[in-house]
Amino acid sequence: MNLSNPPAILSVDLLFTWRSKIAKIDCKCRLRIYKIAFDKFVVIVSELSDNLGRSITEEALTLSHLICHKFALKPTKTMWLEHYYPKGYLGNEEVYEQLALMQCNLWSSRIKKQNLEALLGVKLESC
Repeated sequence: MNLSNPPAILSVDLLFTWRSKIAKIDCKCRLRIYKIAFDKFVVIVSELSDNLGRSITEEALTLSHLICHKFALKPTKTMWLEHYYPKGYLGNEEVYEQLALMQCNLWSSRIKKQNLEALLGVKLESC
């Protein structure tokens, strides 16, 4: 193991629920929070096939605010990722999208699972 880059610590792995203010419906996702340094975190929210509410993409801004507030994370020191693995979604391929908020707009870019695992220093399991 490389001591200059120790593996991330999975500090949260749970079913996260919230109420959409837009749709007035309950939503849920899998939430994982990895601590990668003293004050730096990677948040992964996974879309669940049995979520009857709005998707994690539709609720990304709300989710980021709720999760940062609930877990005392600093948005500027948190890497935010959406994870999709439901059957039939995007050709049955597992997808990770890194999100960034710039001037009140949400931007995303795809990140390969292998690259994310290298960053975290751990193997990621699917939902």
